[in-house]
Amino acid sequence: MESPATAANENRSRLAALLPAGAVAVISTGPHALPCGVDSAEPWPDFHYLTSLREPGSFLVLTKERVILFLSPRDALWEGAQETGHGIGDVRPAAEFETVLRALARSAERVFVHAPENPFAPSEDFSLASLCRRLLPLHSLDRLAPLLGRLRAAKHPAEQEAMRRAGALAATAFRRAAGFVRAGVRGYEVKAEFLHEIMKQGSRGFSCPAICAAGGETLTLHWRADRRPWTAGEVALLDFTVEWQGLCVDMARCIPVGGKFSPEQRQIYEAVARVLDLATNLLRPGRLLSECQAEVELAIQSELLRMGRLQSAEVRDPRQPSPALRRYFMHRAYHHTGHEVHDPVPDDVPLAAGQVLAVEPAIYLPAAGFGIRLENTVLLTADGPAVLTDGFPISAGAVEDLLLL
Repeated sequence: MESPATAANENRSRLAALLPAGAVAVISTGPHALPCGVDSAEPWPDFHYLTSLREPGSFLVLTKERVILFLSPRDALWEGAQETGHGIGDVRPAAEFETVLRALARSAERVFVHAPENPFAPSEDFSLASLCRRLLPLHSLDRLAPLLGRLRAAKHPAEQEAMRRAGALAATAFRRAAGFVRAGVRGYEVKAEFLHEIMKQGSRGFSCPAICAAGGETLTLHWRADRRPWTAGEVALLDFTVEWQGLCVDMARCIPVGGKFSPEQRQIYEAVARVLDLATNLLRPGRLLSECQAEVELAIQSELLRMGRLQSAEVRDPRQPSPALRRYFMHRAYHHTGHEVHDPVPDDVPLAAGQVLAVEPAIYLPAAGFGIRLENTVLLTADGPAVLTDGFPISAGAVEDLLLL
């Protein structure tokens, strides 16, 4: 298997090819180490994407012809040795960054500056744009995020392999966590079992806060309180991410507390499972996610009409999603994933082989006091979509059987 540094080297080459002639691109980390786990598998995902490193206080300067890495010194006694194996030949102390950037900028026609633009991720604790404005007051600064977002859509084979490993590990950990779903258990106990399993196998942990909810809590899209004992007859939502070598997968399952779905829970569960299958098979090269989203919404609407949850009078045109649908389904059914749980890929990028997406249809029933959300991470290939998180069953009957083991 190729190393993360090999993928990073190719990622740098792809970015350099996109830069206009005479352009300089600048990427940095913040001055302090940040934990992963807040919508990201890495503290600075774009920097890791281009270097395979997670070093605070670092800079990368890139042109069509040159790559220069600037690293802050580490206190070996307190922090250990500096990361190596990145494959970048020109490495300098971070103290030289300002001088070198000024020198390169003298002949640069454009300067592209990195600034995170993912609305789901935390803000950086360091503003590279402010620093560049101070160093280069007469230069206009261009946004690097649109170029990086398009590049990060397609995963390098080494990145795909890391995500396959993360998917297999997620399924194994789900089996362990599901075995702890019973009356009286609290969400944090189930979360701990999942986290123990993935970290025991070498993962750095979650890539965003885990969701462990049951009963009416499943109606909150990102439930965080997990201290209440669960009750038999409720349905539990487990929505977890797994990091592996700087990449992540996203997966969600609904588990009956007590071992059996009620007839109403099972009806909704099976409807969402059908939509998940359809939504996965809609992912074909050349399509836009907005087109797939509209078809998923129509499929959920059709399920709700069939079950009598939506009335035909509420749907003026069956070829269009009704505003009434938002009572039951109000979020996107897809998002790109990779170095971040929500990779910031622009909406106008067509689907293509090598892209990885999370697929998460749902139906929420406030009147019934529960919601069902199912999620898989899917790799697009030339032969069609490949589910990376299929090691844990989807069908309601198979889930119930698993709980009896």
